[in-house]
Order: sequence, then structure tokens, then C-alpha cells
Amino acid sequence: MSGELERTTRLRIEGMTCAGCAARVEQALRRTPGVASAHVDLTTHAATVRGAEEATAARLVEAVRGAGYDAEPARSGAGAFDSLEREDAELRRRHRQALVQAVGLSLPIILLDFLVAPLASPHAGGHVWGRVLQALLCAMLLMSPAGGPILAGGVRAMLHRTGNMDLLVTLGVAASFFGGVATLFVPELHSYHFHAAAMIVTLVCAGRYLEARARRSAAGAVVALAKRIPREALRVTAGGLERVPVEAVGAGDLVRAAVQTSVPVDGVVVEGEAAVDESSVTGDAVPVHKSPGDAVRAGTLVVDGDLTVRAVRVGAESTAARVLRAVEEAQAARSEAQRFADRVAGVFVPIVLALAAATFTAWIAAPEGMARVTGAAATGRFADAIRAAVAVLVIACPCAMGLATPAAVAVATGRAATRGILVRDAAALERAGRLDVVCFDKTGTLTRGEPHLRKLRVVPAAPGASPRTPQSEPDPLALREDEVLRLAASADATSQHPFAKALVQAARERNLVLTPPSSVQSHPGKGVVADVEGRRVIVGSRRLMNEACATTEARGDVPGAEPDAELDDVGSVLAAIDGRVAATLSFDDPLRSDAAAAVSALRDAHIRVILLTGDRSAGAKDVARATGIDEVHAGLLPEEKLEKVRSLQSGGAVVGFVGDGVNDGPALAAADLGVTLAGTSDVATGAADVTILANDLRRIPELVRLARRTLRVIRQNLFWAFAYNVVALPLAAGGHVPPAIAAGAMMASSLTVVLNALRLRRA
Repeated sequence: MSGELERTTRLRIEGMTCAGCAARVEQALRRTPGVASAHVDLTTHAATVRGAEEATAARLVEAVRGAGYDAEPARSGAGAFDSLEREDAELRRRHRQALVQAVGLSLPIILLDFLVAPLASPHAGGHVWGRVLQALLCAMLLMSPAGGPILAGGVRAMLHRTGNMDLLVTLGVAASFFGGVATLFVPELHSYHFHAAAMIVTLVCAGRYLEARARRSAAGAVVALAKRIPREALRVTAGGLERVPVEAVGAGDLVRAAVQTSVPVDGVVVEGEAAVDESSVTGDAVPVHKSPGDAVRAGTLVVDGDLTVRAVRVGAESTAARVLRAVEEAQAARSEAQRFADRVAGVFVPIVLALAAATFTAWIAAPEGMARVTGAAATGRFADAIRAAVAVLVIACPCAMGLATPAAVAVATGRAATRGILVRDAAALERAGRLDVVCFDKTGTLTRGEPHLRKLRVVPAAPGASPRTPQSEPDPLALREDEVLRLAASADATSQHPFAKALVQAARERNLVLTPPSSVQSHPGKGVVADVEGRRVIVGSRRLMNEACATTEARGDVPGAEPDAELDDVGSVLAAIDGRVAATLSFDDPLRSDAAAAVSALRDAHIRVILLTGDRSAGAKDVARATGIDEVHAGLLPEEKLEKVRSLQSGGAVVGFVGDGVNDGPALAAADLGVTLAGTSDVATGAADVTILANDLRRIPELVRLARRTLRVIRQNLFWAFAYNVVALPLAAGGHVPPAIAAGAMMASSLTVVLNALRLRRA
């Protein structure tokens, strides 16, 4: 089916309350014809489904509704966050209203529990008035917006034969309420638990309100970015300026970005100068000066000045939109820890139901003396059994297990995005926290990737050398410098290698006219072979020259240099014409100012740093010395970089590779964590797990620190979720935890997980 995977659909899911709900929705989606994979995120209440064309949004929504929940297609981009913000605000309003109603009805129920005995008539049945009033108030509570949604969710779960948090709470509340009603007719049962039912509903409402607020905080960083994307743009027309929706702006249009407004599109400045705050995309707080020719990104803020921008990427292709989409996709993926927690949560509710039934049976069958561990002398075994079974039902917390990983991932990916770090998925974040080795490419990674031609030296012919061209044509060994540069730049005109771009730029600076090659053969990691004006031109490494049978003659005649010294320069290539080396081309590529600090921070984090480059040994060693890298492997082809990465992995190391360009694609894809910088080729970006929008190598150790903290938080959350249930369930079954306290403990468990994840906002 891999050839048919053309559709990715995101749905907004309503009605989920725990990991069991998410698992149920996932199963329903996966059973839909045409679906290849489905993931439901409890934190964001969203589902991501991939499959063939037949898996339409309408069919997916129908499948979700068949499972007992509701769904609708989710919008994408900034508009989606506007819609979600309104929905979340309405949800928080409903939770707040439910909490107010729950408190207002629960207080008199609880107060009556204390007043019934002192105010009851000494005659038989004198206490019934108070209990009946409790029952009426409790019934009102259960039918109100406070208790109604909980009971509806539980009934829906029973009808669809699935287990979730609502089912456990509903059974606990129902047992408490109907036990109290039964006691009105059979006073000997002494099972007045109306106050327990009221407190359970109240604490669940309080927990859900607080949890909704906490979850909103988890996505706050990304929502802040979405708010920075303008919904309208000032488009420049022949008649002046017109205000249009951003979606109406096309590539090539001119738009105006005035002071204190956000740039609406990715584009290039054509007029004006301004200071632009790019912190929403890169995380750097210092404004960047922009002038004609500079690139700007959607969502960045003009803090001083006025710009006219030619749109290059608009709508879903803009940087800000891609950031939002990347964060959505990262939060939709699963890590190993999440998959383990989901497997446990899938069987958790049935186990709790069985344990509650066993608890009730054990208390009913227990000897009278064993049934009095609660210390309530007037309580019979039936009341003790109800109390213990209800406590087991409501103290269990599958929510904590379901939220342990996604809550942490949501906060961490949002935090990373605000720092200009795009993480592809949760698994990549997990691997970043376990890195043992980081391999760096040199050109364009540790260096700026903006080389310029420093020197071109023509290699003269040896005395008596016979040219290989007809006598009527100029001897290629005696070509002038400009002619060699013109032919070499023409051969490299279509290459994306930084040295090729520098060569073309040098030719244009000399006003040389380039001729498009009639044929070009690209050799990744080596160079190019091209036919230019009927001549065979080779530009590349010594290895390519040897393979193409290009020879040098009289290199010893180069004045003032050893025969091979020039060819082993820091950044140099050879140019051969018609089978003979005609010149050496030397380049300068300045080191990034942040390279040494990044390497030092990685080493401080006890990560081994290696330089893997296709460049020559001399230049590689110079860069290694400047950055503090001890281990260097130079002169590598792309497949040799790939083999080196695999060799490190075979030794048990978790390997990261940082590179750019087409040559690094295989190594980026093979590494456990591929990292590329903004502005690199599409191939590199597609193969990478992490993209650094800030174009700052120091973000890499920052990512490692964030990932390690995230792993610690996930472990803490999972430990708490499992330990809580392991300790709480036996205590509840033993009658040591009253139902109301059990409900409070259950909601506190979920909140603990979310609040612990929120600490990552300060990472």
C-alpha cells in the first residue's frame, strides 16, 4: 500500500478523557478501509491518519462516531490555532461552570451528612427526611452540566463495550448513589454514600478544569507563534496598497510590512530598511537589520523601519506555517515510552473493573471482624464493600499513564520551536537525549558555507610537452587565467556545491561570459565532468582527476611551491581541460563563530565529537584544531561517511550527524539523529530529524540538554503513574481510602503529570 499513501488527515476528537479513549479511537480509525496508520494524541485531542484516497475525512469521522466519540476535520496552519483557541476557551468556560455548579450542589449534600443525625427525630425513620433531601440534591447534581457529561461518557463507554476514565467514575458514582437509595428502604445496610458521590463529581470537575488550563499552557509557546502570523497583508498594486487575506497573496507579489507589524510571507526585501525581530522563528531576541536583497520570514516582527517584500513562499509553504506543521507532526508521533504506556493503558480499565468486583465480593464474604477495618462501628459489611469497591474504581488513574509522555513531548517540542529548533517527532527527541557521538560535516556546517575564490594558479606545460589538441587550437596547458576560470565556472554553473557557487561568482565578478555546458556528469563528493564549447572540462578532487585520466605535467615548475603543496591546500580543487590539469583553485571558507562553543558544549555533555569531511586532510585538521575536535576523518566520499556512521552504530553508539547539502543526505538518513541547518538543500532537510532554523550550531547542545531533561520528566511521569496505581489500588481495596479522598487522589495524579511536564517550559 506504500504506493497509495497520498492522504494525511488530521481530526479534532471530542469526548476523550483518558488513554483508554485514545486507544479506542485509534482502533476504530485503523479498522477503516484504506488507513495505513493512525495516532491519537490525548494531550491535543487530535488524530493524525495516513492512508489511501479511500480513507476520506467523512469515513474517518464516521468511524470515530461509531466508537462513541465525536470528530471533525481539523484545520491546518494559523487558522487552525485560532479555531482551537476559541474551542479551548469555550471548553475551559464549560469546565469552570461545571465546577461552580458541582461545588454549589455538593456543599449542602455534605453539610446534611453532618446535620442529619443531630436534627433527626428520635422516632423511627426520623432521619429519612435528611437522606431524601440528600438524594434529591445528588440527583440534581448528576443531571446537571457538572455530573451529566461524566455519566453520559460512562454510559457511552458501556454501550460501546470500551473502558475509560468516565466508565470508572460513573460506576463509582452510581454505586454510591444507588447504595444510598437502597439504604432508604433497608436502613440496616447503613450505606449512605451520597456525600461520596457528590465529592467524586466535584473533584473530577475541579481536576478537569485545572487539567484543561495546564494542557493549554503546554501548547502556549506554539500558540504564541501562531498569533504572530498575520491574517491579512498589505499588497502593493498599481493603484496603491490593498488589504487582502494572506491566503490571497501569491508568489511574486509585493507586500508592505510596516513598523510594529509582522511580515506576512517568506520573501526578499526589495525596498526599505528595518530592524526585524526574528525571535518567534529563531529564538534570537536581538533584532536583525534587513535591507534590499535580504531574506525575511513570515511571522517575524518589524520593530523599526518599513519594508517592501517580494513574496517567495506563501501560505502553507512559509517558514512559520512549516514550524506549526512540524510541531503538530512531532506531537502526533509516538516514542518507545509512549507505546509501552499505551499497551498498559489498553488493559488497565478491565483490570480495575475486575479488581473492584473482587474487592466487593471479598468484603461481603469476609468475617464480621475483618469488615471493620475502617473503624466505623455502625457500618455493616455491605456499606464497607460498597465503599471499598467505589474507592477502587475512582482511585485508578489511566489518565496519568496516557499523559506521561505526550504532555512532556508537547511542552518540549513547543519550547524547541520557540528556540528555532524543529524536531520531526517524539522518537527523534528521545534519541537526541541519548546521543553518544555527534559527527560534523565541515563545509557549510562548521564553516559558513560561503566560500570565495582566494587564488587561481594556472599549471604551465612542461618543456617539450606535446599538447593533445590540434595545432590550430590553443594549448590548454597554456590557457590564460581568465579562460580557465570561464571554462571551469561554465562546467560548475549547475552545481549546488558551495565551491561551485563561489567559482561562478568569481567569474561573474570578472565579467566573464559563461557558456551553458552541453552535458554534465555530477560525481557527488568528487566534482563534475562537463562538455563546454566542445572541450572536456573536469572540476573537482584529485580522485576525480585520476579516475578521469586527467594528468598534470611539470607541476614542479610552479614557482615557489612544492609539487603537491598547492593541491593539498585548505580548500582547493583542480580544473582539467581536455585531459590535463590546467589550474588549481583555492578557496577560503571562514569558520562559524559559534562552532567552537558548540563543540565545547557537546564535549562537556560527555558526547564524542568527530569531523567527517570530503575535504583534504590539511584543511580538515585546521578546522578541527580551531573548534577543539580531536578525531578527524578527511577525504571521505558520501558512501564512506555513511559507512563510518554505520560503523559507530554497530559498536552500540547512538550517533548524530550534522551536515548540509546533497552529499550528506545518506549519512543524515542513516544516523540515529540527523541534524541540518536552515537554508540547506531540500535533500538534506528531508533526510534530517532536526532542522535548526536559527542557523546556530549552539542550538545542538541546547537540544541535547532539552531532550535529556524531557527524558527525565517522562521517566518521572511514568514512575509516578505506575507507582501511584500500584500503591493506591491495594490501599483502596483494603478500605483505607474513602471514596471522596480516592477521587481527589485520582485527579491529583493526572495533574501531577501535566504540571511536571510544564517544568520543561523553563528548560
